[in-house]
Amino acid sequence: MPNESQRPDLNGQRILLVGGLLQRVSHLKRLVESYNGRLIHHDGGMEESLERLDSLFGRVDAVIFPVNCVSHAAQGRLKRLCRRWDKPFLPLRRSGLSAFAETLESYAARPPRA
Repeated sequence: MPNESQRPDLNGQRILLVGGLLQRVSHLKRLVESYNGRLIHHDGGMEESLERLDSLFGRVDAVIFPVNCVSHAAQGRLKRLCRRWDKPFLPLRRSGLSAFAETLESYAARPPRA
């Protein structure tokens, strides 16, 4: 991970994390906050309803999810919602902190969408 002066700035953007390992959410939240962002978590349908995802999309700027820790039903719903709301769809191949950090850094370094 880059040091503080090298970190990209999310400029207050809200990132929706769907799925993943619950014990890592607090670490991921701190990482997003260190990039000047906010993390919102949905468990991907384990205990929370997938219908709740619909209400979250109006409040988020991008969606990240680890493909190995979220159901196919949740992935399909996320794809449809991202298309409908024109939100960046950022699947992770692994659920680890480093994969999340790499994706977050890449997203934060992108030019703003017009």
